[in-house]
Amino acid sequence: MKKKFDAVEFQRKVRKELGEKYLSNREAFLHELEEKYGDLQKKKD
Repeated sequence: MKKKFDAVEFQRKVRKELGEKYLSNREAFLHELEEKYGDLQKKKD
């Protein structure tokens, strides 16, 4: 039975694309993530 969706292949492809984007412009990439997902740091009590 052939898989319709190869999760490992997809994960590798996405990781490679994000890695290239990160390496090309680190500050802009991190800023974009912060805008998109907000502050993901754990809050210190």
